[in-house]
Amino acid sequence: MNALAELPVVSAARCTGCGDCVAVCPTKCLEMAGRLPWLPRPLDCVECAACATVCPADAITLASRDAE
Repeated sequence: MNALAELPVVSAARCTGCGDCVAVCPTKCLEMAGRLPWLPRPLDCVECAACATVCPADAITLASRDAE
């Protein structure tokens, strides 16, 4: 992963809880926590943006975060 990783950030206000983002994630690093997706394994994220692309509510954006 890059020094500044582009990781998915979910807007709880916009998310409908459909789970499409979890289903499309190629590394399965997204999971549902109740009605919202979350990223329990950020180091597994390959920054492909599939989750943001498939989201029907535009609830996921990619944001730069310092990688640990």
